[in-house]
Amino acid sequence: MEFTVDKDYLLETFARLIGCDSPVGYYREMEPLMTSLVAELGHHAFRDRKHTVYVRVPGRDRSRTVCLGAHLDTIALAVCSVEEDGTLRGRHLGGVNFSSLEGASCRVICRDGTKIDAVVEFDHHSPHVWADAKKGRERDEENMRIHLLEDVACAADARALGVTPGAVVAFEPELEIHDNGFVLSRFVDDKACVASLLGLLKWFGDTGSTPSCDILLAFPFYEEVGWGGAYLPDDIEAYVALDIALMGPEYPGTEHDVAVIADDYHGPYDWDLTNAVVEAGRRAFGTAPELQNAKLYSTDAMGAFLTANDVAASAFGPLTRNTHGRELTHVDAMVKVQQLAASFVMHC
Repeated sequence: MEFTVDKDYLLETFARLIGCDSPVGYYREMEPLMTSLVAELGHHAFRDRKHTVYVRVPGRDRSRTVCLGAHLDTIALAVCSVEEDGTLRGRHLGGVNFSSLEGASCRVICRDGTKIDAVVEFDHHSPHVWADAKKGRERDEENMRIHLLEDVACAADARALGVTPGAVVAFEPELEIHDNGFVLSRFVDDKACVASLLGLLKWFGDTGSTPSCDILLAFPFYEEVGWGGAYLPDDIEAYVALDIALMGPEYPGTEHDVAVIADDYHGPYDWDLTNAVVEAGRRAFGTAPELQNAKLYSTDAMGAFLTANDVAASAFGPLTRNTHGRELTHVDAMVKVQQLAASFVMHC
C-alpha cells in the first residue's frame, strides 16, 4: 500500500495551527479552529469536559478502538503578579526554557479575552546599565518579566487594561517555512504532529482507505503540564502519542527523520505495541525507525498509562532540535509521521 502525503495541505494546516494561540489551558480559539479543520475533511469533532478534541474513524473491526493523539497546547506563562512598575511576573506552564525567551514577542490574554502585545525581558535588560546583564544572573522565573507594549507606568495602569493574575502569556511563534523544507518555529511541539494527524484524516478520504479497527484521534490541551492523557474513553485499548522525538549526542538522526520512543523518564512503553509501531515504520519506509530512550521527556500516552487508564502506550514523532525553544524540523519528518501513522492504523 502506498502512503501518499499531500505536502501542501500538511504545511498549510501546520501554518494555520501555528497561527492560533493555544497556551496551556486556553482553548477558546483552537477548539473552533480544530472543529472547522475536521469539518473541512468531512468529519465531526466532539470534545470532553477537559476540551480534548476527538474524531472517530470507523474501522473494519468495530469491536476495537485504538487512539492516536497529538496535543494542541503549547508552553506558556501564567501571570502571577502585577509589579509596582506595571511589568508582570510569570509562572511557567510546562517546561519553559527561559534562555530562549529573552526578547520574545508575546501576547497577554486577559480573562475577558482582551489581548495585549508585550515582550519577555530580563529584569536587568541592558548591558549598558547592569554589569550582570550578560552573565552571572540566571534567566529564570525570578529574573524574567513581561513588559506590556502600552503606556504603563504602574500596577494600576496594567490592571486598567484588564491584566490580572490568571492571565496567560502566549509567545509569538516566529514561523519560517523554507523552500528547502526546513521548518523553524516555536510550537513544532506538537502542532507538527497535529497537522500530520489531520493529514492522515485527509488520506482516509482521498484514498477511501479504512483502518483495521476504529481509530479515535485525540487532541488534548494539557500535555505540557503532564495530564493531557489523564482521561480516555473506556473503549480505548491502546494510546499512541505523536509528539516530538529528540536530537542530541545520544539520539542519532537528522531533522528529516522520525523515531519511536521506547522509554521515557517514567519508564518503558508497552513492549508489543512499541514493536508494532516499529514494524509499521518498516512497512512504510523499508527500514525500521530509530528507537529512543528519552530520559528527560514524556508524552500523553505515558500520562494515560500512569493515571489508571487500562491501555497500552507507545509514542513516536519527528526529530526536532532546540525543543521548547524556537524548534527546528523538516517537512520530510512531518511526512514520515503521517506515513508511519497510516501504516500503523491499517494493521493495528
